Amino acid sequence: MSSSCCFCCRPSNLFVMQPKKVELMRAKRVCVRASKVESCGNPNFLQRMERAWLISQQPRPVACSSCESKGHVECKWCSGTGFFILGDNMLCQVPSRNTTCVICSGKGSACCSDCKGTGFRAKWLGEPPIDTK
Repeated sequence: MSSSCCFCCRPSNLFVMQPKKVELMRAKRVCVRASKVESCGNPNFLQRMERAWLISQQPRPVACSSCESKGHVECKWCSGTGFFILGDNMLCQVPSRNTTCVICSGKGSACCSDCKGTGFRAKWLGEPPIDTK
């Protein structure tokens, strides 16, 4: 004789259903959802389940190391000056032309692409890629 059980997450409680018996348990709610359509044979199923587990276990985001949790980085096109730089020449002394940097709109900084300006990254994303110049 085999026994089976089913776990069902509800918004406020966790119900454990066993054959001919239903009990209400008061516990922390941890819910990992998976699609019934996909099976364990799918090549990235295990990777997706591990990522879902990491997401569910993450207590809070971690500080972004790319922007040092500021949310913005120095504009690479103008080196933080707000004006276009061509080689060693800064194009800020031409009165007839608007030479403000079009990438950062003359601010000198741009939104961090790793944290999207929040200053924090999800821990399950891992470390941001290292820029090699």
